[in-house]
Amino acid sequence: MSNVTIRDLPYRLPKTTREQLTKLAKITSIPNNLLVGAGEKEVEAICYMILYRHLSQHQRIEGMKAIRSVKKRALMGDLIRRTLDTTFINPQWGIWSLTNDELKADIKSHTQLNTMASMLGFGASAASIKDIVKKITEKKKVSSNNLITFVIWGCIYFNAKELEKATTEKDHRSTLNSSRFF
Repeated sequence: MSNVTIRDLPYRLPKTTREQLTKLAKITSIPNNLLVGAGEKEVEAICYMILYRHLSQHQRIEGMKAIRSVKKRALMGDLIRRTLDTTFINPQWGIWSLTNDELKADIKSHTQLNTMASMLGFGASAASIKDIVKKITEKKKVSSNNLITFVIWGCIYFNAKELEKATTEKDHRSTLNSSRFF
């Protein structure tokens, strides 16, 4: 594989340490006050935090050393907590953090739920929504049946949105994989 330069990538990368910290803070929801006075060491530690669950045992040791080298104790504690949380407790930190196999499994489960909901007739149509809203306005009260219907529709809508996000992520990955650099 030939050397890849930043100019060759299909997207813009932050150039300065401050831009990198800002971008990483946005991705990971790290409060900006924890990054006051942060530098390259903190950029490296945040990157290790993001990649930790995908690393080999040796790489994890190096990653934890980098995280523990962060001077600001509050930031170090937050990075350790997030690293352990996303590795051992909740690996689906964000759709972007999933491995390809995990992403495929996620898409499969959302697709199955979508298919089952369609087969059972749990979809919401404009007519059915209008009918329920009419009943609620007439009675000036939400019945338990209407509430249950809204909860089911909400779950189906949420599932469809998650499926859309996962499919978009899969498309993004296949676009990058078709590049001559990957």
